[in-house]
Formats: sequence, C-alpha cells, structure tokens
Amino acid sequence: MASSNYTSNLGLCNWAATDCPKRADFVSDNQIIDSTLGGHIADTAAHLTAAEKTKALQPYTTVIYSGDGTDNRAITTDFAPSMVMVYKKNAAPAAAESGNIAVNSGTAVYGHGGSAGVSVSSTGFVVRQQNAASGGMRFSLNETGCQYFAVVFR
Repeated sequence: MASSNYTSNLGLCNWAATDCPKRADFVSDNQIIDSTLGGHIADTAAHLTAAEKTKALQPYTTVIYSGDGTDNRAITTDFAPSMVMVYKKNAAPAAAESGNIAVNSGTAVYGHGGSAGVSVSSTGFVVRQQNAASGGMRFSLNETGCQYFAVVFR
C-alpha cells in the first residue's frame, strides 16, 4: 500500500507506520521536489542575479591613483560606475590660489553629468587637470606627484 497521508505544502508521501512505501512513491516525491525547487531557483524575480548580488553586497569600491599631469585622464574600472567622487589627498575640496580657486574634488553621476572636473563613462571615469585657471577656476584632479582617492559606486 502506498502512502495514506501526504504533506500539506508539496504533497509528498507522509507514510503512516502501517504503510508500505513503494519505489514509485520515492520517484514521485523526487520529481515534485525537483520541479518545485528547480522552478524556485530559476525564478529571477525572486532571486538576485550575480550582478545584482555584487551591487548589493559591494555597492562601491575605492581607487587610489597618483596624478600624472595629463589634461583628461581615463581611470578604468571593472564595472560600469553609476557615480564617482574624487578627492585630492591632503587638500581642501577647493582652495584659494593666486586669486583663483583650485578645485581639488569632484563628483559625477553616469548619464547625469557632474562637476566639470570629473565625468563617468561605461568603463570608468575621467579626471581633468588644468595648469592655468579658466574663469577663475583650475581643476586639479590629476596633478603630477599628487595622490587621489576615488569612491566609485556600482
């Protein structure tokens, strides 16, 4: 005699002491379990993709670079950033300098622009260095010999 009782959620065999389990009962139960769990595991609405999981568990990374003096320097990341914030180490975000302002920090958001000294691309971000002020400002985000710290959001 097959199972006389079944579980309420999956309908698996829930044998009574007097039941005589059959091989077909086990095969049927395994098919129910495989179908139910397999469907759940494959349900992308219920589970995060690998990229979503990485974004949730590691929402940002940091990048430290030394300035090389180039006007527009591309910094590559291993993901497409959504936002980046760049800071010159041991410097105020902006500082007076010979009647002008040296801008030592910048923020940008992908698809929405940002400060004129930083931009975000699908492969990383670009920082700007100016040796002479324009309009009373000079961007200093890649000055030779200076250290910079960037927070890059996924």
